Amino acid sequence: MNNWMKGIAAGILVLGLGACGKTAEPKTDPDTGKKVEVQNKSDMTAQEVYEKVMAVSEEQKSMHAKMDIDQLIKVPSQEFEMNSKINMDMDMVMEPLSMYQKMNMDMGEQGKMDMEIYMTDAGFFMKDPESGDWIKLPNEMYEEMSGQLSGGADPTLDMNMFKEFTDDFKFEQTDDAYILTLSAAGDKFSKLFKKVATENMPAGMEMNEEQAEVMENMEVKSLEYEIFIDKKTFYTNAFNMNMDMTMEVEGEEMHIDQKVKADISKINEIDTIKIPQEILDNAVDINESMGQ
Repeated sequence: MNNWMKGIAAGILVLGLGACGKTAEPKTDPDTGKKVEVQNKSDMTAQEVYEKVMAVSEEQKSMHAKMDIDQLIKVPSQEFEMNSKINMDMDMVMEPLSMYQKMNMDMGEQGKMDMEIYMTDAGFFMKDPESGDWIKLPNEMYEEMSGQLSGGADPTLDMNMFKEFTDDFKFEQTDDAYILTLSAAGDKFSKLFKKVATENMPAGMEMNEEQAEVMENMEVKSLEYEIFIDKKTFYTNAFNMNMDMTMEVEGEEMHIDQKVKADISKINEIDTIKIPQEILDNAVDINESMGQ
């Protein structure tokens, strides 16, 4: 299975296995605290839904994703604070690996930055945020990215590691969707987060000493993770994540508060991603400009 699909599947796994025999309750309205009325009620268990999700994920060849990320980073010892808002749109086709991504980042006092990239077997191209010119990056970057996205660990993790999260897990439904929610905090989730992150490293990659130290000194203060699965197709079509964590980087404690909202659409509707001919003709080859 492709690695981006594994990421979704692993997320489903984390949420679903803690209570695999449960059927979905009607979703609770966050404003009223009351259960919503479900006409199209399903009696499928979380385990059955998970198996369906895994089966259809094997058939997913393309998608469009839209993500909105709000992130607050603080380094108390340096009185540093950065509040950033990131909006990203991405099209992806898995074979041959192709991607188009457009991202807008607003970092407040630190400024704004727009980024646009194309990545296909024709090359890896990035728009220079300052000049607006297109740059052709080394072919090795495409090969490296391709390896990271197509490789990765098997998402079939040890089911026993999720048993202690049964009380943190909710399995709900509306007329159109199954909703899997995990609210967790503390040391037990920090350990799980590290284990899942380590076991899902891209194929052929290992953490270096600095990355391993950061991972070791990371603590997840709280996390809320919500995944929406279409009842008809069993495609994962949206997820929300709120995470509050601390980590130590070069002896400095860093606090990160991140909110992510993602919508996934056009699954298997995108056949190819083509780089505009104007970019192919006019992009500056970074290897040639550096005399390589």
